[in-house]
Amino acid sequence: MKKGFTMIELIFVIVILGILASVAIPRLAATRTDAEIAATVANLRTLLNDVASYYAVNGEFGTVKWKDITNVTLQLSRNNPITASDVATQKDAHLAADGVNCIAIRLVDRKGNVPAYIVFLKDGTNKNQGVCKEVLEAAPVQAYFDSRVEDPNLVYGDNKGAIAIGSSTTIY
Repeated sequence: MKKGFTMIELIFVIVILGILASVAIPRLAATRTDAEIAATVANLRTLLNDVASYYAVNGEFGTVKWKDITNVTLQLSRNNPITASDVATQKDAHLAADGVNCIAIRLVDRKGNVPAYIVFLKDGTNKNQGVCKEVLEAAPVQAYFDSRVEDPNLVYGDNKGAIAIGSSTTIY
C-alpha cells in the first residue's frame, strides 16, 4: 500500500485555500486604506498642533518656512516636496494621502480684529482619486472643512474650512 494523498484530496485542499484567499485579500486591502486614512488624519492633527504651537511662541508667521513649523511631510504640488526656500505665508502646502495630494493648507496671519488662522482646501483635481475621496469624507477631516473663522476677507468657497489658531484647534 502506497502512502500519500489522492488527487481528490489535493483538489479539495486547493479549493479551500482559494476560498480563504478570496475572502482574506479584499479585507487586507481595506485595512491598508483604513490605515492610510488614519495616517492622514493624524498628520492633519499634528500639523494643526504644530502651527498653533509655533504661533503661540512667535506671535506671527511672517516669512517662516514650513520646515520650521512642522515635520509633517508636505508638498507644493504632485511629486514636488516643500523645500527650505518655500515660505509658509506665500504658498499653499499640500498634504498627500497614498501619494496623491488631497488637502491644501494655507496660513493667514492676524489682521486687525481677525485672528491668525489656517485654511484647509480640498484639492479639486485629486479629490476623487485613490484614497483621497475616502480621506475627505472621514469625519475628522469633515470637521476641519466645516469650521469657519469670522473674516469678511475669507472668500475661499464652500468646500474650504478655516480654523482660528489658538481657539478650537482640537477636532476629534
